[in-house]
Amino acid sequence: MKHSLFALFPLLMTLGSAAQAQDDVAACSLIRIDQYYQLKEWDCLVPNTPVRINNVYTDQQGQQRVESISSQQNAMCDDQGVCSNSGSFAGNAPAGSYHYTFGWYLGIDTKGNPISYKSGTGPGFGGKYSEALTDSPPTKSSQTLPDVVCMPTASFNCSIDGKEIEDEDLPKYLPIVKEQDVKKAGGNCQSVPLCYDKQMILLGLNKKYF
Repeated sequence: MKHSLFALFPLLMTLGSAAQAQDDVAACSLIRIDQYYQLKEWDCLVPNTPVRINNVYTDQQGQQRVESISSQQNAMCDDQGVCSNSGSFAGNAPAGSYHYTFGWYLGIDTKGNPISYKSGTGPGFGGKYSEALTDSPPTKSSQTLPDVVCMPTASFNCSIDGKEIEDEDLPKYLPIVKEQDVKKAGGNCQSVPLCYDKQMILLGLNKKYF
C-alpha cells in the first residue's frame, strides 16, 4: 500500500476553518455495523451518479481509449486511517468499509467524520478540510414496511413477506413516493418499481409506475 498523503489523527489537532464547494464533497452515511467484527460500513457515494460511467485511459500502445466502468468503488480503511482499494491508496478515513464514487477519495471533515472529496480537491491535494455537512435523509414512512422482493419481467413480479402480489395491488401494501424527491435526498429508484434511501432502506413504490 502506498504511503498516505496526509496523516489522519495528527492533523485533527491543526484543522482550521474550512470552506469547500459542495460540488467537491459528499457526506458519508452509516449503512450498518457488523455484529461480529463491529466493522462500520459507510456509503460515501455522490448522489445521482449513473451506475456506469465512461473512463478515458491510455493503453500500452499510447492510444487513448474509453471503457465503461462501475461508478462505485469499494475500499477498506485500517486502524491507522489509511484506506485501500484493491491495494491502491484511496484516502484517509476512520477504520471501516466504504463505498465511494470513481474519481473521488476518502477523507474526513473538520469534526473528524468520514467524507469523500473529489480528486484534485481537499486535504489530500493540499486543500482545506470541509466543514461538517448536514446530510438530510429522505423522509421515511411512519409505517413499518414489509419485506419486499421484486423480479421484473413482463410484470413487476413482486412478493411481500413471501406472498406473490399482483402489480395493481402493490399500493395496498406500500406507500408511493416521487422519484425526484428520493434522488434529491440521495436515494435511488433503480430497483424497479421500488425506491430506497441512501442506506438502502425501502421507502416505497416509484410513483411513475402507479
